[in-house]
Amino acid sequence: MKLLSATTNSWIYYVIFAIIIALFIAVIILFILHKKYAAKMFNRSVWRRLYNLVQNQDWYLLNDVVINTESNALHISHLLVANKYVYVIASRYYENDLKGDSFTCQHWKVIDKNQVFLRQVSNPVAFNERRTVCLAKFLGWNATKSPMFISIVVINDSSDVIIDDTSISPQSYIIHKKDLVRLIKKIEKESDVPPLDEKSLDKLIPRLHRLSIDNKNQSNQGQNF
Repeated sequence: MKLLSATTNSWIYYVIFAIIIALFIAVIILFILHKKYAAKMFNRSVWRRLYNLVQNQDWYLLNDVVINTESNALHISHLLVANKYVYVIASRYYENDLKGDSFTCQHWKVIDKNQVFLRQVSNPVAFNERRTVCLAKFLGWNATKSPMFISIVVINDSSDVIIDDTSISPQSYIIHKKDLVRLIKKIEKESDVPPLDEKSLDKLIPRLHRLSIDNKNQSNQGQNF
């Protein structure tokens, strides 16, 4: 009986050890998958929030938009045509925090929670602003007209943004995902500009849809933006 008990205990230890190894391997696999697919999953979660928003509104949403202008290929994560503005929305996932001198400088730093420098990235706010202006001009907007395009950069809730000079264009935002829908509703509610002209929208929306479909499969045409 003593020999049987010792053998049984040995098997229990082997099983526990095997479970621990399996859990360890599973954690490593999940970590690798998270690193690989986190940005795609984040982009989809932003789309889901925007989709739920437009469900109860007479608004129009395009995702993964590609539009070739005369000099640039514009890649837009989400394009939302609402009641008063057209929102050019960029989804950006960062595993750490962001730090920059200003919202207009060319590059920002990615830092950890102790503000240790990890790498350098393009300033997503300035980048999306340029893309927004480029799209607006391509669609016929100019400086003599009232602003109708809003630039929004959406980042994951776990990432903080530290900026020394907080001056930013009134038509440009960087926001956590959890605050995105609230921001758009606030802009639409509090803005005193008139709603977008229905006749213009009837022309604009099919044109955007057609341009996106026509250009989705084209690549390496001009500068990717």
